[in-house]
Amino acid sequence: MDFDSLFKGRFFGITYAVIFAVLSIPAFRIFPTHPNLIGAIFIVMVSLIVVGIHDINQTRHAILRNYPIIGHLRFFFEKIRPEMRQYFFEGDTDGMPFPRERRAIVYQRAKRELDKKPFGTQGNVYAEGHEWMLHSIVPAPLAKELFRLTIGGPDCTNPIMPRS
Repeated sequence: MDFDSLFKGRFFGITYAVIFAVLSIPAFRIFPTHPNLIGAIFIVMVSLIVVGIHDINQTRHAILRNYPIIGHLRFFFEKIRPEMRQYFFEGDTDGMPFPRERRAIVYQRAKRELDKKPFGTQGNVYAEGHEWMLHSIVPAPLAKELFRLTIGGPDCTNPIMPRS
C-alpha cells in the first residue's frame, strides 16, 4: 500500500481520524481557551480509530472490512432509506401502497383535525386519462327529445316505460 492511497482510497476515513487525533494533541497548547472542544474532538477521533481497527479485523461484513468507518454510512443510509424516501423524494401522489395525500387524510382524521383541502389539486390534470367536469356560467339549453328509453320491444308483454 502506498502513501497516496491512504488519503484517496478506501482507508481515508481512518487516516483522517488518526491525523485529527494527532493534531488535537498540540492543539491543547495552541488553543488553551478551548480545552473542552479540543478534548471532545480528540475523544471522537480516538473512538473512530477504535471503530476503524475493529472494522479492519472483523470478518462478518466485507464492506466494513474494505471501507473502515465510511462503510457504516452505507448501513446508516440503508436504515433511514424509507424515511428519506417518504419525506424528501416521494411525491404526494406517487407513494405505494398509498400516496402521501391519502395517508395524510387518515392521520388528520385520527387526530380529529380538519381533513379537507380546498382550492385545487396536486394531481396532473393534463395527464392521459384524467377526467374532470367543468362548470359553466351559461349552461347549454336542454335537448328537446326525452332522454328515456322504453325497455322491451313490440313483442314484449310487460315493457318498462319511462315516467314523465
